[in-house]
Amino acid sequence: MQLRKTLGAAALVATAVLASVAGCSGRDDDDNDTPDSGSGCTGACGDAGTPDAGPVDAGGDAGSAQCPDPVNGMGPIGNMRATGRRGDRATLNGVVVTAVSNINRGSAGDYIARFWVVNPCFPKEGIYVDKFYTDTVTNYEPVVGDVLDITGFFRRFLPNGDDNVPSGRDAYRPVVKSDFQLNVSGATGKLVINKRGTTTPPADHTAPEGFGNSEGGSTKPNPEFAGTRVHIPGPLTITNARPPALRQFPDDPTNDNYVGFEVTGGVLVANYKTYQTCDLRVSADDGGTVTFPNGIRGVWDTFTNTPCEEGTTTTTDGGTRFTCNKYKDGIIPGTTNDFTHVLYPMNCDPDMVGTVAAP
Repeated sequence: MQLRKTLGAAALVATAVLASVAGCSGRDDDDNDTPDSGSGCTGACGDAGTPDAGPVDAGGDAGSAQCPDPVNGMGPIGNMRATGRRGDRATLNGVVVTAVSNINRGSAGDYIARFWVVNPCFPKEGIYVDKFYTDTVTNYEPVVGDVLDITGFFRRFLPNGDDNVPSGRDAYRPVVKSDFQLNVSGATGKLVINKRGTTTPPADHTAPEGFGNSEGGSTKPNPEFAGTRVHIPGPLTITNARPPALRQFPDDPTNDNYVGFEVTGGVLVANYKTYQTCDLRVSADDGGTVTFPNGIRGVWDTFTNTPCEEGTTTTTDGGTRFTCNKYKDGIIPGTTNDFTHVLYPMNCDPDMVGTVAAP
């Protein structure tokens, strides 16, 4: 989908904060459909540390206030990811959209959208946002660089999804979203998004040496970068076009699809955003040598595989078909790991520019 051109100038940037629905401000829980974005808990409350210092100086017109000091070595989003509880009220002020996972436009001009944001004060700390058609405002379409105020609820996607709808690769991922299927007493309301303007997103983080080796998906490397864009310097080469960790529907004996590949250093790369336009995994699978001279860029975040608990293989006129009746907990095939971290390039250029040498 063609994204709409963003409007407005660079906006003020403020800190991202987390407020527990349990009432760290002493207020009663909300009973209406819209989360309260007014006064109350103004910092990373509860287990997330002490209140923040308020507005930040982003180098523009944000005034003289400074970014808050980190708590436990992290900012508010980092603390939220580390210690947040299902149903905690999440208030993200002045966060910047850094990547868009998927968008679906409804017939009424409303949107389903999943995207990542970061707080510019702590640009290594990102989090996923899940917007439904009916969330406010209904017609918001995320664009990289948007500056947003967001209120909603913190949770982690369930491996079996909400209402038994599988979450797929996103299972176990920290997310801010509405109360849909939240099932936490007193936590009610929509996700509310207010666009304040646009700005230049923080630069991609250069991955340190040894970054991202998941050892075939058996570990969860570099969680401190989860939810943010990183650059793994090159040159990198596809070392495995069929990594077992990225085999789709591993319980299906007839399935030979892979949702990504492995590159130098044991880094798993998911290709769901790029396989239709630059499927370099196929080139490597055909025996070619695929190299990324300048490395690979993308969002570093969770990945899991939700295989079938009850699957049947049936033979029809169209051939053999494997059907899934019920999903079980996520697992990385070939390991006992429930999830791992992988790199998600958002496009072919500039995130994943490669060269192919024939076999």
